Amino acid sequence: MDAFEAATQFSQILRNLTPSIQNLTKAAHFALRNYESEDYLFPTIIDVLEDRNIELNTKSNIFQFIEILVSESFYFSKQSKYNYPYITNLKSSLPNILYRVLPNSNNANIHNVYNSLTKISKYFKIDCINYINKFNSDLLTNEDISDIDRDIEFPDIDLDDIKSSTSDPLLAAWEFLIQKKHQSQYERLRLLKHKQSISGNVNEDDLFSIKEKSNKSTILLSKKQILSRMEDDRESHKRSKESLWVVNRPKDANWAGEDEFYNLYWNKYETLNAEEDKALLDSLNEMNKIVAASFKDSQFK
Repeated sequence: MDAFEAATQFSQILRNLTPSIQNLTKAAHFALRNYESEDYLFPTIIDVLEDRNIELNTKSNIFQFIEILVSESFYFSKQSKYNYPYITNLKSSLPNILYRVLPNSNNANIHNVYNSLTKISKYFKIDCINYINKFNSDLLTNEDISDIDRDIEFPDIDLDDIKSSTSDPLLAAWEFLIQKKHQSQYERLRLLKHKQSISGNVNEDDLFSIKEKSNKSTILLSKKQILSRMEDDRESHKRSKESLWVVNRPKDANWAGEDEFYNLYWNKYETLNAEEDKALLDSLNEMNKIVAASFKDSQFK
């Protein structure tokens, strides 16, 4: 596959990304298989992020893909034919990438970006604990509260000023994310203070047409797009928790294996005698009857 064909196919992959780990990993492996065409593939990532017709939800998926790509690149770099592909370009472009994923005052994807940026920082061995603490704290000042009372919008975030304040683009990305979190807290409180809330139940038709349509410049999502974003958010949230389910056991440690664990408890208790065995089976049969009776469908009874 030549570089132009790879870039064209890669663009289609990015435009149809979903937050499932299989889809993200498949896209990352495609990029790594074609690492010799990085000069064509990396600009494709930026071009898709800069495309105004691409939904923000898809751009959030692309940032999660970047996290996977960084992880896989570090892993595959141990092989002789790889030399940390995409790492340098991705790191240097992180502030601009975040600016595309979190544009203007839209902070819908801020928590997905935070989770991915935290993991990316670990791969680069950057100590970001101070930024993590800031992100999870109250960033509003007394001056902010005063401006909120006067219904003043949050000032625009100048990315160039952030990038000029530090030579490390990864730290600049964190500085930008902290300001976006500050903006999110500010605008949320301003919205609660100066906008009317809707009380009572809202039917489905009103729920998906609740925004004023008089402003033509406002980008409104369809019902299908909203439901798609809800599903993507659920998938992203599940993926963010996967690291909590993984148990990393040192190979040299004296841990009991699954077979040893099973044999331990299998042999721990004595064999049931006939009376105990009958009592156990009677209890199971009684439970089966209760479960069968709970089904409304007769085929399960």
